[in-house]
Amino acid sequence: MNERYLTIIKFLCERNNISESEIVKILEDRECKYLLFLLLKKYGCDDKNKLKNLLPDTNNRMLTYNFRKAEEKLLVNSSLREKYFELESRLKEMM
Repeated sequence: MNERYLTIIKFLCERNNISESEIVKILEDRECKYLLFLLLKKYGCDDKNKLKNLLPDTNNRMLTYNFRKAEEKLLVNSSLREKYFELESRLKEMM
């Protein structure tokens, strides 16, 4: 199960041309952060204890908020929705 978390994080890091050690950069960019949380939720990687270990400076409240906000943005923002479905199809091929 831990492998799925890392696969999704690696995938987004490669897409944004950053190293895995710079995961904070994904969290700073709202769109990337929402895409990360949407993909994690899609593939059942929403265990908050594991995410707290993988993502720096996070807590339960922040994780819950980000999952909820990502779902809201997916419904409202059409460009985010397009990117999400594109990333989802590429990630599905990898897994």
